Amino acid sequence: MSRQNEVFSQLLLQPPLPWLITAAKEHAEPVLLVGGVIRDALRGDPHADLDIAVAGDLEAFIDTFGRYCGRCPVAIGDPWRDTRRMRLGNTSVDIGKIMGTVSEDLGQRDFTINAMALRLDLSGPAELIDLHGGRTDLAAGVIRMISEEALREDPLRALRAIRYVSTLDGFKVEKSTETTISRYVKAIDEVSNERVQAEWGRLLGGSHWVSALRLAFDLGVGERTFGGVADLGTVSVWSDFEATVSDLMPQDCAQLRLAALLCGLGATNSSMGEWLIERRWPVALARRATLISSWAMATPGADDTQMVGWAIENHEIASLAACLVRALSAEDEQNAVAALQLETYAARAAETPWIRGMHLVSWGMAEGPMLGALLEQAARGQVERRWESCEEAHSWARAQVTDNLSEMGH
Repeated sequence: MSRQNEVFSQLLLQPPLPWLITAAKEHAEPVLLVGGVIRDALRGDPHADLDIAVAGDLEAFIDTFGRYCGRCPVAIGDPWRDTRRMRLGNTSVDIGKIMGTVSEDLGQRDFTINAMALRLDLSGPAELIDLHGGRTDLAAGVIRMISEEALREDPLRALRAIRYVSTLDGFKVEKSTETTISRYVKAIDEVSNERVQAEWGRLLGGSHWVSALRLAFDLGVGERTFGGVADLGTVSVWSDFEATVSDLMPQDCAQLRLAALLCGLGATNSSMGEWLIERRWPVALARRATLISSWAMATPGADDTQMVGWAIENHEIASLAACLVRALSAEDEQNAVAALQLETYAARAAETPWIRGMHLVSWGMAEGPMLGALLEQAARGQVERRWESCEEAHSWARAQVTDNLSEMGH
C-alpha cells in the first residue's frame, strides 16, 4: 500500500467519517470529502474540520447521515451551498451541495491545495481527485489561487492566502496569486468584519506570523483592513524576544502580538480598542492588547506614580506591557530600567493585599468612601513599599483609622 493510500485509509477511520461513508454509499449521487482535511492529512497534520459536498438530494443525505450519528446538522444561512453544520466532539462538520459537476465544484474552490477531494460513495481504496495540481503545490509549499473568479466571489480569500503563510510551515504565495490579490485588494471592504477578524486572529496565532504580516502589508491587505501602514520593525523585535520567553501563556502571546502590531501602527490609544471591537475582534483581546501597547509606549516617559497606577489597575496587563518594553529596549538602558520598574510594581500589585476592608472595619471604620480611599492608599503603599512588612502596614492603617475616628468625634 502506498503512503498516500495508507494516509487516506487512516483518515477515513476517524469519527465521524465512518458514518458519513455509510450514508454516502446509500446515496445515489457523488459525495465528496474535500478541502483542508485532505491537505492536512497529506501533510501529516491534525484536522478539526470536515467539508462534505453532496450531489443530488442534500436533504435525503442529511436524513440518512442523521440516522447513523443520532442528530442532524443545522443550516447556517449559506445561500450558495445550503451548508449544514454540526460539531461532533472536537470536529466541525459542514455538509453542503456540490456546485455543478464534481470538476466544476472543485474549480470554484479557493486554492489548489484546498481543491483535492475523495469520493466517499465509491467502494474500494480511496482515490485522490486532484484536477488542479494541488498535490504538486502541496509538496512545493505553494499557495496558488485556482482563478481570479475565486477571489472576486469571496475577497476574504486574499487574507486567507496570507494566513496560510503564517500557519503552514514553509509555504509561500505564488507570484501571480500575489498580483491578483494586490489588484483586487479593495474588494475586501465588502467582507463582513467578523470574517476578516477571524482570519487575522488565525494569522497572528501562526508560527510564521511576522512573515505573513509583511506580506499582508506588502500586498495592501494590511493597510486596507487596519487603516494604516505598520512599521513592522516593532513586530520583528517582539517576535525575536518572544522566542526567548518560556512562561508566556497562549493568550498572553495573542495579546502581545496584537499589541506589537498596534505599536507598529502607532495606534496606542483606547479608541483603537473600540475600533477593533467594532470590527468584531474579541472584546477582551482588543481592550487588553490596546492597553498593553498604550502602556508599553508610555512607559519610557512615565513616572512612578503612573506606573504604580497601571499596576494597581491591572497587574497582568502591566506585566505584559513591561515584557514588551523589555523587548523593545534591548539597547536602551534607561528604557530597560523603566521596564524593570514596571515589572516590579506589577509583581507587587499581584500580591495578597496586606490591608483589606475587613481589617479597617474590624478596627472601627465604617464602610463608605473614606474606607475606599484608605484602601487605595494602602494598595499604593504596598506596591511602593512604604512599609517593609504586613505588620508595619497594619500599624499605619490602625493609626489612620484612629485619626479618622478622632476627627469624627468618636
